[in-house]
Amino acid sequence: MPNTDYKILARKYRPSSFAELIGQDSMVSTISNSIQSGRIHHAYLFTGIRGIGKTTTARILARTLNYTLNSNEYTPSIHLDKIGLNCEAIIESRHPDVFEMDAASNTGIDHVREIINFAQTKPTMAKYKIFIIDEVHMLSKQAFNGLLKILEEPPQHVIFIFATTEIEKIPITILSRCQKFNLKRINTPIMSDYLRVISEKESINIDNDSINIICASSEGSMRDALSILDQASSLCDGNITSEMLYEMLNLNDVNFVISLFGKLIESKSTEITEKIKQIYENGFEPLSLVRDLSKITHIASMIKLGISTQSDVLSSEQHLEIKSIISDVDISTLVHMWQILLKGNTEIKNSFDQSISLEMLLIKLCYSNQLPPIEDIISKIENRMSDNETDDNVIKSETKKNSELTENPIEELIIPESYEDMKSLLIENDMRLITDIDKFEVIEYRIGQIDLTSNDEINEDIINLLQTTLQNLTNIKWDINFIGKTSQINGESLTIENIKKHFPDAKIISEEDNI
Repeated sequence: MPNTDYKILARKYRPSSFAELIGQDSMVSTISNSIQSGRIHHAYLFTGIRGIGKTTTARILARTLNYTLNSNEYTPSIHLDKIGLNCEAIIESRHPDVFEMDAASNTGIDHVREIINFAQTKPTMAKYKIFIIDEVHMLSKQAFNGLLKILEEPPQHVIFIFATTEIEKIPITILSRCQKFNLKRINTPIMSDYLRVISEKESINIDNDSINIICASSEGSMRDALSILDQASSLCDGNITSEMLYEMLNLNDVNFVISLFGKLIESKSTEITEKIKQIYENGFEPLSLVRDLSKITHIASMIKLGISTQSDVLSSEQHLEIKSIISDVDISTLVHMWQILLKGNTEIKNSFDQSISLEMLLIKLCYSNQLPPIEDIISKIENRMSDNETDDNVIKSETKKNSELTENPIEELIIPESYEDMKSLLIENDMRLITDIDKFEVIEYRIGQIDLTSNDEINEDIINLLQTTLQNLTNIKWDINFIGKTSQINGESLTIENIKKHFPDAKIISEEDNI
């Protein structure tokens, strides 16, 4: 027969006192000091993400305020070593003086009126009548207005405890009448230690890598972490492995993502094709892979700057591997990679084929890392500007450069052998072209002819500018064919004939060719 008495780990190990509550030391210390000094507030508000103990903390606080070992004397205490007269009923949510309401399903003013009427009578068994309202932000505007009066002047025997995940939806008039406590995400070291303790009690075999995966997936929520541990234990029959967790949670292998990150940083285009093949074979989701690449890029940037981050749950070996990958990489390269991934995430979401968009994004990342760092480009521009300033006559200096170019055409002219060489040449010549060039995707590249496409609408002037600039730099005729949507600036050219059409009485005073 199945065991119908089984409790899931999240319920079995739910804290019942402040001593058992983990990861919220600041909040526990503040409430403990206020209770010990007799400064008990009439309304408390607990906020934070899901699964960090808001409702649990509310029940613990209700138990603390109504704690007694003798029905004749109530002494609120944070030391709950012994079970008091009201403790068991409060823990099991069946105490007549501790009223719990889910605002998600009781949103109207009628439910608030019931609370107000119920609050007028004195407690039957405990010292305080306590109202715990979960997800309080779900109450209607009329319901919030109904609470204002009793929150402002509550009976001495009434205490309100609110819990919410979206505090910004609560009116400021309610917030100003509550003591607010922001429950923090459980950090990784504390969660890891707690999961090891639970695993030992439940006779679950689990390694450090698996614990790190659970911590990363739970995102600071202890309830989520225990639920994943519970599910993994059932799947693996008490022997949890990282491989099974990746499959169960549909996660990408971190080692594969780090390896892919390394190939992109090193611009190994020939090996990227093999990685793309592995992505198909392993069934990685494009958006999931971009998300994980972004996380690795973020962690790599923090390592480069020597900054620790709470979201970093990689092993020491993985840290060393990333550190080795970025040893010769400038921080600007990592920032640029982050920006491309951020934009690529949106492009993949809106793409007609996410797999193709992912391939193009990886190719773009691979070749973008071949571009020189921004600092080097700025330095070259500054050097050129300083060289021009040292000349007595700018016109003579330009004439001299042109004559030298004519005398030594073979030494000065550079013929780009690839599309990326062509991009580097154009950007080095004019930094303003970097934004326009990034809009294009190459279809075919041959010296003298380029076939391009783009998801954006491209102005014809940009294509003409690229073609003219290339011809001036290489002294070769280039044909640039664009496949896609183009636009052009409408309007008549600025000529004397066109001006006289609109202003027939105008007189010509002088004509200059460079107007």
